[in-house]
Amino acid sequence: MKKFVNDPKQYVPEMLRGIARANPDTLRYVPEYNLIMRADAPRDDKVSIIQGSGSGHEPAHVMVVGKGMLDGACPGDVFSAPPMDYVYETSKLLNSPKGVLHLVNNYTGDRMAFDMGKEMSEAEGIDVQTLVIDDDVSVKDSTYTVGRRGVAGNFFVIKAVGAAAEAGAGLSDLVELGKRVNGVTRTMGMALTACTPPAKGSPLFELGADEMEMGVGIHGEPGRRREKLTNATEVAVRIF
Repeated sequence: MKKFVNDPKQYVPEMLRGIARANPDTLRYVPEYNLIMRADAPRDDKVSIIQGSGSGHEPAHVMVVGKGMLDGACPGDVFSAPPMDYVYETSKLLNSPKGVLHLVNNYTGDRMAFDMGKEMSEAEGIDVQTLVIDDDVSVKDSTYTVGRRGVAGNFFVIKAVGAAAEAGAGLSDLVELGKRVNGVTRTMGMALTACTPPAKGSPLFELGADEMEMGVGIHGEPGRRREKLTNATEVAVRIF
């Protein structure tokens, strides 16, 4: 695969700097914690909503920071959960009198980082609640995850709770709303080819020219099965 890239280790910081420079009036970049946050956050009149997870899934989550969406995003490296201190420091920077809501994708690393970040934040007197997103129905139990994964369903949850927070909803109400949205959201992925992370430089797995994989994970986790390539309508039928 041919691609334009500088130092793969600097991929995430360069991307985050670019996002902030392109939106100087609305976003703020805190490089110590890979944090992209709203320039007007935190606000006393709304709950602050934070998400992290690994980089490499843009526009999630750093490109959905803004009005009616996230107040901040603190991603880790490509396909890597953010360190606990990123979550903790981000929660402190975005602490609001109305509280902080952590949106967490259902992956082991994400759960650990946000659980510890929540515990540290609460020790500082910050009111934090957590909402776990697990929309991917292709895998229930796997060696790669703690259960169903959180993937594209994120955007429905982010939009719903983000809009409600902007309208002044309280922390507990946002958690209940997010649970309802997550509870009726189902997704399944499929792949024609594998992605190539910048630092790895080679595909995560191999698929034949006439193959597709149903239920593949967002990080290349094994799917339900490999099949012969077919048309778009047939793929949609099989997913549903």
